[in-house]
Amino acid sequence: MAARAARLSGNLAVAEDHLNRSLQLQGGATQELQVEFLMYRVQAGELDEVAPALLDCVEGENADSAAILETLARAYMQRLRYKPAYACLTRWIELCPDTAKAYQWRGWVLERLNQAKAATDDYQRALDLDPALIPVRLRLAEMLLEDKRAPDAVTHLERLYRDAPDNPRVQAGLGICRFYQNQPAEARRLMESAVVHLPKDPSLLIHLARLDLDERRVDDAEKRLRQVLSADAADTEALYTLTSVLQLQGKPDKAAACLKEYERAKERLDRANKLLREVADSPDATAADYAEVGGFLLEVGNERQGLYWLDRALEREPGHQGVHTALAAYYQKKGDSERAAAHRRWLRSADSGSDAKGN
Repeated sequence: MAARAARLSGNLAVAEDHLNRSLQLQGGATQELQVEFLMYRVQAGELDEVAPALLDCVEGENADSAAILETLARAYMQRLRYKPAYACLTRWIELCPDTAKAYQWRGWVLERLNQAKAATDDYQRALDLDPALIPVRLRLAEMLLEDKRAPDAVTHLERLYRDAPDNPRVQAGLGICRFYQNQPAEARRLMESAVVHLPKDPSLLIHLARLDLDERRVDDAEKRLRQVLSADAADTEALYTLTSVLQLQGKPDKAAACLKEYERAKERLDRANKLLREVADSPDATAADYAEVGGFLLEVGNERQGLYWLDRALEREPGHQGVHTALAAYYQKKGDSERAAAHRRWLRSADSGSDAKGN
């Protein structure tokens, strides 16, 4: 139990120590200990190696089936592998239909599978089971606002505001809601209070920019949008709103260029989401598919997941030039000259091979 607690808190070294000590005390590996070792290995990064054995335990009605499915789902979610995550969470719900966390996590996965209606249903079910889940209530309200359903969102946000009026995320959500309810003064009061504590929140900045735009404060709107784009140059909402700002500023050429950039960013985002939904866990996925996803994620600043998918591309094709090029540039930018040089050596090796064939 101490090993499990350490593992769940992320302290894998302590978890391993407890597991090894337990093994000594038991005089051998019990089934319970073997399962915990497997879950430890999942969390240590050996997901694909041990997932089949753990799923066999679930089908064998192991007493730790819920913990197994939670562990696997978490690992798949961290790797943006939505389909197997969804399968684990659905099985967890079948075994434990009153577990709020399972619905909460499946809602998160369904969002990324572009199934917004199913996601909101799961979030609502999680709240039915545990009304105190503030992050779930906030996300549900945000999704309702994204769907322009302010009347449905306001109930959640007003409840949150009564319970936590100083929470900046609650202030931001209710302010956005008031924006859609055409209450600009109250919207500004709430959002300006929130942005002091959330100065880099893209949704908040974009909605404040839209409020500025409605009030013809176009320079303020541009400043907020540029701030969003400095952190994520491919933010489609910021690019689309900036197009309107530039038009109002009398800059048609810049507005047209911004609109083209929006269209390119949206196309790349749609492509990456499609690959993650349909290709990532397909037996037909290629190194090029993984490289495309990884490169896009690096481009938008999601470094951990970008590196994960680029590494998977190299597992499929160790000499993939596009991946080595991307990784050499990434590590050079990070100041890790040794790793950058290692990837450039792969590129030189490939070039030498091409020259030899040409000769």
